[in-house]
Amino acid sequence: MPSPDERTRAFLYDLTIAPLWCECFNQMLGETVPMPESGRILLVECGTGGLAIELAHRLRDTGTVTASDSDPARLQIVRDKCQVAKLDNLRILDNRQLAADPIAEGYDLVVGDASLLPTEALPPMLTLMRERVGDGGQVAAYALLRGSFDEFFSIFWEALYECDLAEDLAVPLETLLRTHPTPGDIRAQAAGAGLHNVVLTTSKETFPFDSGHAFLESPLIAGYWLDRWLSIVPRAYLNPVRDSLRDIIDRDRGTYPFEVSIKAALLTAHAEPFPGADDEDPEHDA
Repeated sequence: MPSPDERTRAFLYDLTIAPLWCECFNQMLGETVPMPESGRILLVECGTGGLAIELAHRLRDTGTVTASDSDPARLQIVRDKCQVAKLDNLRILDNRQLAADPIAEGYDLVVGDASLLPTEALPPMLTLMRERVGDGGQVAAYALLRGSFDEFFSIFWEALYECDLAEDLAVPLETLLRTHPTPGDIRAQAAGAGLHNVVLTTSKETFPFDSGHAFLESPLIAGYWLDRWLSIVPRAYLNPVRDSLRDIIDRDRGTYPFEVSIKAALLTAHAEPFPGADDEDPEHDA
């Protein structure tokens, strides 16, 4: 049973993260991958089920959708939505149930969202997707590329400098800058998972914030990224660094919003190579 804090976090995800963050990846998917009109679809890390509900409606009489997520509180929201929508072609599984519930003939489309997960979660997700997709089926994975949040990291370095931490934390900060994979890294991970005919579609997405306080306290930044970034800062300096970040953002933005951008990536691939395909791994900008 999810705790009250977990339920609150899940509701915040549904109200703020899903429309703000997930929609840009779902839009890339819709513009890149033709959605099947029938068959079986699997969504891994489905969030609070917006895409799952949409696809289940589309396939109501012609196919099934299976949705899985690592967060029990988010899955409960998906169950509630499914009950309201009266969808009998939407199966909802937690990670343990998904691991124990392979479909022998595989899914026609498997979509996985690793965009908010630690970067080390992408390779095992790709392996899982490869194991679940059927012959002729397609996989699609959401991820972030290196270069995401660079506007923040520039200000982060300035805040560390103001707090006399820049020299001591130069190496950890450089490691943070290299946290997200390059296109070549993702292609190698896909190949290591046994995927073929890899295509990487990328898009720059920008998120505005009205002030330094709004940025630091937003559900997106505070809920998913800030603790990871500040993990390199000694505990005694956390409040001074946060104060410095807020002040620098407000000082530099003037009367304009503070904007941070991400390099969103959509990886598409197949379990088996196309006849005559050379797997050159082309990359497209959306």
